[in-house]
Amino acid sequence: MKKLPSTKIIILSLFLGLITGSILTKSSTVFGFNVYEIVDVFGQVFLNALKMIVIPLIMSSLIYNIAKFENVEGLSLISIKTVLFYILSSFAAILIGITIVNLVSPGLSEGIGAGSLLGLNNKSEIDLIINSQNEYTLSSFFLKIFSGNIFTSIASGNMLFIILFSILIGISIRSIKSKSMDVIKDFWEGTYLIFIKIMYLILFFTPFGIFFLVTKASMSFEPESYVILSKFFLTVISSLMIHMFVFYSLILMIFKVNVIKHFKGVSQALLVAFSTSSSVATIPVTSRCLIEKLSYKEDKVNFIIPIGATINMDGTALFECVVVIFIAQLYGIDLSFIEQLLILLLALITSIGVAGIPSASFVAIIVILGAVGLPFEAVGIIIGIDRLLDMLRTSVNVYGDTCCVSIVAK
Repeated sequence: MKKLPSTKIIILSLFLGLITGSILTKSSTVFGFNVYEIVDVFGQVFLNALKMIVIPLIMSSLIYNIAKFENVEGLSLISIKTVLFYILSSFAAILIGITIVNLVSPGLSEGIGAGSLLGLNNKSEIDLIINSQNEYTLSSFFLKIFSGNIFTSIASGNMLFIILFSILIGISIRSIKSKSMDVIKDFWEGTYLIFIKIMYLILFFTPFGIFFLVTKASMSFEPESYVILSKFFLTVISSLMIHMFVFYSLILMIFKVNVIKHFKGVSQALLVAFSTSSSVATIPVTSRCLIEKLSYKEDKVNFIIPIGATINMDGTALFECVVVIFIAQLYGIDLSFIEQLLILLLALITSIGVAGIPSASFVAIIVILGAVGLPFEAVGIIIGIDRLLDMLRTSVNVYGDTCCVSIVAK
């Protein structure tokens, strides 16, 4: 199952869900069954399927991607420059996203959380979340990372500990010079590929998941809710455009690269990235544009672009931060500096592990929501409008890869 549902099918599911939800009410029945309860159950099944693979996918992804790199002593200068560029550009993208979402506050309506307009009106749950946020301190942050018991932390879904533990395993595998490590590397590679396959299987059912989630949400929508979703939509788009056209243009100009010529040269790759929502699938086109149209050396292009398709997820990292802070705003929660710093760090780490496959960023979003004590329910609303945003952020990711080639070549 290599081919995922097309954009047309995704959008059709979204509109069918909106129409169905606007026609029906929470008390509507079909053959004696309550429709709201039915769509709620199937929507939760789709979300639970995503949550099911969070821990094994993140663990295997981090361990495999860290372990497969050569030893630090063997890294060439181009490798260091490439990885450093990708980390710094992702960091800049996250800062842009956090700044814009805090300025616009798309999750607030007249200064208060707009969650009730989107059907997120469980007051007892909201009070519990707010109380837990008030108890979030610097000491609790570090104690959650260094919780001690490996198996208890994995079983309880302590993602901070799991991420740290996975990084340590990956570094250890890479640093041990023994033939037996080849077997370990093969094991984690196989595990990673298995869960990528499972991820594709789950994403194959995205149209059905979107239909049920959007139908449920639209049954509870107030008219003002469409304003809230539009603000969120525009917040993400404006943040991505600022990063793509302002940040990258400044970087290219600093290194004396012709911005317009560069953009025209890679425009075909950007269109493919936009249509496929996959930076991995775009690799051949991206490489051809850089080699044939912009005359960059083939060896550099073939080294940088595949790495970028795996670890350079600027648009994804930006999107993750905006979504998490937006959800906090919906619940009327004012995230502290420590919590926003945690979101920044987790977005930087988890964006590397989404492997360039469509909509897999929601796995990373669930990780971050769990780390800062926010519920997953609102993710269902965002999934319904995500496909176009996914196409845009993939284009940003691929454009970042091409900029890296230009800058490293200088």
